[in-house]
Amino acid sequence: MSADTSLILYQFPGGDGLGSISPPCLKVEMALRLIGEPFRRVDCRSRGEAQRVSRTGRLPVLEIDGERVADSIDILDALERRFPDRGLHPTEPEERVRDRVWEHFGNDHLYYMGFYFRWIADEYRERFLTALFRNAPFYQRWIAPPMLRRQSRARAHAIGIGGKSPEQVHATFERAMEMIETGLAGGPFLQGRESPGRGDLACAALVAQAGFRGTLPDVEKRLRSHPLILEHTRRVFAACSMEPPAWLRD
Repeated sequence: MSADTSLILYQFPGGDGLGSISPPCLKVEMALRLIGEPFRRVDCRSRGEAQRVSRTGRLPVLEIDGERVADSIDILDALERRFPDRGLHPTEPEERVRDRVWEHFGNDHLYYMGFYFRWIADEYRERFLTALFRNAPFYQRWIAPPMLRRQSRARAHAIGIGGKSPEQVHATFERAMEMIETGLAGGPFLQGRESPGRGDLACAALVAQAGFRGTLPDVEKRLRSHPLILEHTRRVFAACSMEPPAWLRD
């Protein structure tokens, strides 16, 4: 780290080899490791802790020389400005535009399918809440799940995914996997690039979540029928000098 630079990543914690249960948080960690800039990671284990560093209570937040930047896309923009020659994005303008489209595809499209599976679908939500709070103090296990259920339902309806059936979301998920496979046709990374861009980080950070503590067995099974995508996720982790989560190592 340069003498005048201090980076602190505030994120939600993870488990089972997953750096964070939040795909945007994981994406930012991957970006920091890809550019090779040391940073300190601070896990926020409650909404109260998150609100002390984020006005919205949402993470990630990256502190850069004392200034806090929220939202993973804004954070990566800030990293691009500070470290323009570290390979975080393509240099050719049209490729850079396509890379940004892939990043929004991951952040906005894939993310909300993952949100639905974790927080809305009855067959997965309780699994995820149990896994998430299994080591938490009793008062958190009692208070947090009902609050998170209410907040998640409200958010799902606000973004338009709350009224969809699991069958509809699974069908959309399959189309999204086909789109990623098309984008990887020239391999090894999206757009046929030899190194990952921001779109690769966004997609890999989301795919990696599927095997968290066995909470999404059907989603994990579906992903295992897309070996090209799993291999791409492993490549992205390797490019970032990170171990993939436990379920991707077998």
